[in-house]
Amino acid sequence: MEEKKQISFSVQMTWKEIYKFTMYHTYHSFAGIFGLVLSIIALVDLVISFNELSDQSKTILTIVAAWFLIFEPLRMLVRSKSQIKLSKAYKKPLDYILSGEGITVSQDDESQTIDWNRLLKIVETKSQILVYSNRINAFIFPKECFKEDLLAAREMMVEYTKNTPVKLKGKIKLKQ
Repeated sequence: MEEKKQISFSVQMTWKEIYKFTMYHTYHSFAGIFGLVLSIIALVDLVISFNELSDQSKTILTIVAAWFLIFEPLRMLVRSKSQIKLSKAYKKPLDYILSGEGITVSQDDESQTIDWNRLLKIVETKSQILVYSNRINAFIFPKECFKEDLLAAREMMVEYTKNTPVKLKGKIKLKQ
């Protein structure tokens, strides 16, 4: 690993980043995948059997098909925009430091460090690195916030979680 004791960066959270996280988190869970498959099956059934279906069946299949394909993504979009407006924490950038001690997050005069072995998993997507502290909550690191330190940050996360129960998923797992 490149000799670097720590990496510092800031994240100004946006509704788009929260939306990407929410979509990833939802549609990579069992319930999300199940709902998506159910919606696709309903859509296919609606298209194939349209002329044989009663009006009631068409309505039910349309609602089921639209639920995870249209309604749920729109709900997540509205919720992401609302979260940005209502959360004081998102009004200012969050400052992060990755070091051997863990991940330190600070804003104004408040600071907290989470040890590497207290994390649940780290997932690298196309545009984000998601560091889960539990099944639901994650630090959202847009890759662009790392600038030229992305490779070093990725290597640091892999190195410091090597002998811990932290699971690595997505692109970061390939870097091991």
